[in-house]
Amino acid sequence: MHGIVVHHDGRPAEGIAVSTGAVVTTTGADGRFTLDRQPEHGAFVVLSRPTGSTATPWWHRTPADDDTELRFVLVPEDQPLPYEFVHLTDTHMTTPEVVASGRDDFGLYREGSLPAQVRSFLAALPERAPLARRVFVTGDLVDHGLPEEYAAFTEVLAESPVPVHVVPGNHDHMNGRHGSVVSRNDYLTNTGDPALYEEWIGPRWYSFDVAGLHVVAMDWHSHELGIDHEVQNAWVRADLARLEHGSPYILLFHDQPAHSLVDELPWQPVAAFSGHWHTSRVVDVDGTLHVNSPTSFFASLDYGPPAFRHVTWDGAGITLRTETVVDGPVPTALADVRTATFAAASVRSDDDALLWSATSAGAGHRQPAAVQGDTLFVGGQVEDRAAGWVEAFDLVTGALRWRTATGAAVKTAPAPAGDVVVAAEVSGDLVGLDADTGAERWRLPSSDPYRRFAWGAPTVRDGVVFLGDQSDLRAVDVHTGEKLWHRTDLSPHHNLVNHAAPLVVGDLLVMGFWPTPTDPIGLDARTGADVWHRGELDGDDPFTALKRLLIMGTAAFDAGRDAVLMPAHGHTTALDRATGRTRWTAAHEGGFSPATPVVTDRGYVVTVTGHGIRMVDPDDGSTVWDAPVTGDAPFPMGSYTKAPHPVIAPPVLVGDQLLLPGLDGTVRRFDLDGVEVGRSQLASPIAAPLVVVGDRVVAVATDGTVMAFDAARLATATTVPSVPAAAGSTRAPDAEVAR
Repeated sequence: MHGIVVHHDGRPAEGIAVSTGAVVTTTGADGRFTLDRQPEHGAFVVLSRPTGSTATPWWHRTPADDDTELRFVLVPEDQPLPYEFVHLTDTHMTTPEVVASGRDDFGLYREGSLPAQVRSFLAALPERAPLARRVFVTGDLVDHGLPEEYAAFTEVLAESPVPVHVVPGNHDHMNGRHGSVVSRNDYLTNTGDPALYEEWIGPRWYSFDVAGLHVVAMDWHSHELGIDHEVQNAWVRADLARLEHGSPYILLFHDQPAHSLVDELPWQPVAAFSGHWHTSRVVDVDGTLHVNSPTSFFASLDYGPPAFRHVTWDGAGITLRTETVVDGPVPTALADVRTATFAAASVRSDDDALLWSATSAGAGHRQPAAVQGDTLFVGGQVEDRAAGWVEAFDLVTGALRWRTATGAAVKTAPAPAGDVVVAAEVSGDLVGLDADTGAERWRLPSSDPYRRFAWGAPTVRDGVVFLGDQSDLRAVDVHTGEKLWHRTDLSPHHNLVNHAAPLVVGDLLVMGFWPTPTDPIGLDARTGADVWHRGELDGDDPFTALKRLLIMGTAAFDAGRDAVLMPAHGHTTALDRATGRTRWTAAHEGGFSPATPVVTDRGYVVTVTGHGIRMVDPDDGSTVWDAPVTGDAPFPMGSYTKAPHPVIAPPVLVGDQLLLPGLDGTVRRFDLDGVEVGRSQLASPIAAPLVVVGDRVVAVATDGTVMAFDAARLATATTVPSVPAAAGSTRAPDAEVAR
């Protein structure tokens, strides 16, 4: 194969890289190149656009014969420093027709973004990001990999006022099928075929330069499946070999790159941008900034709001600015929410019950404060760099006692244990800090900083801290950081982040996950050995029948009934503590609700994210009452949802009342009959449960504001017109009970 690269005025372009996707060559003084045709070579001949230029076209399909001359024309482009681009990921575009056809057989997923949403976002980029010169989208462009979705996606991209560069994700290779496979790296993912992506979009890996920064784009999914990882690895080595060793480059990859790729690179990128997890995670691994970005058109799997990232290259390094997508009206009582959950804000609420308010160094999220004695411990996140915080506040005055920076965000509540407080960094690192000073006493590194995503809080019992997910569950000595036991065999690795903290009852550790293992686990907390063997239960067990019953959050324990209560996908389930057998399951509308059930002497109160709260009967799970909540939230936080709703957090029991915080900044009070009897209005969204400490109630808002309230005064807040809750099961499906 042969061709020529010329400048826009017809001059030959010398030293320009051209590739088949397997081998790389450069043009001579006459602008010409030749490439050998080999069976393993790709379906495209691709130009690597140099700094200061774009090209029309920048790729050709491989010609059927060697007589065809391929022609590329370089077009000058202004690329000043600093150079800004926008990072989007996981657009999951589908069409109204696909949604109406019911072709989504995956069950757990909501409707993806629609063409109008993406079109509107891109059209508004000159106002949202006036300095942005490129948009990089790191995979899962379409929801099911269907031709009609690709047709809509390419049409929308053609209308974008800002050039868009894309790489494929696993959904882009689905071809309408959602089959699963465990990859060569013990990774549970989808099966896939890249053919439709290549037909509709073009090359799956390529490179180009902007403002002196090399950009490498690759196909994670086919790499992970082993379809072409050796070819991609050879190509990226050849591509980088053209550069001076150590030259700055960034990597675009659908998933967080792991050892199967990074170990093949001759030197590491300045930054790697990814998606797939539907989360916000920024970590530094050996000098590379690994940026995993949230979804932009619906709420993420980490229960973060839709967002996108402004990324700036200044010629020496990368800086980030993460912005929440706020498309609707914001409640007038709330402050600026454009960086809520991503960066701290200084906000003070005006409420008679407020005793003090403090500004944390990092943003909050769903992590409440932890309390020991007269000290509050708070974890924080800074999503614009690899950073986080653990802070200690005086419970009485709100004064800051100490503040310790961490290497990555702390997205869960720290766990105090005497003279040590344990915090989990989102990278999977576990750190023990001196409870009085914040000084680091020990650190247990992550088992895999590339692939560990820590959203489940640590649990401390009897001098041992328990932490982890279904493929990396650990027990650690709280005083030394020594690992006591480690389970890696419960499930293959996958990208669905775990929000459950271990529940420890005596010597039993109880935990549930989604989507694997399909059954909750009961382990010996001392040894990590199995106690429950739910996979061997009789086939008529309701959990076996309800494969959709997947555990989304931390369990609660009802000592009076010796029952474990687990928040599941669209359900609450009660298990027998001793055997793990299912007593009953109660179904709820919606799906993703990670809130822990609340045990009262009247019944169990469960949070139905995006709806409200309801009480279920402890004996059979039937609905006692249902209390819908209405209100304007600034953004959605329930996974896969687009419509904002205040309810994401569980209520807390204070005396004989339930206090329910909301994303609209409102704390609603309900009596145990499910009637709203009062509310307080704050200036910050709250997604974390409130914490009761004696006569005080503590809140941590999404913007990092920490507040303490007088519990008695909060309990007599302004009364609102009460509407009786719906009794019985008129608003909720019937429970399924094990007989």
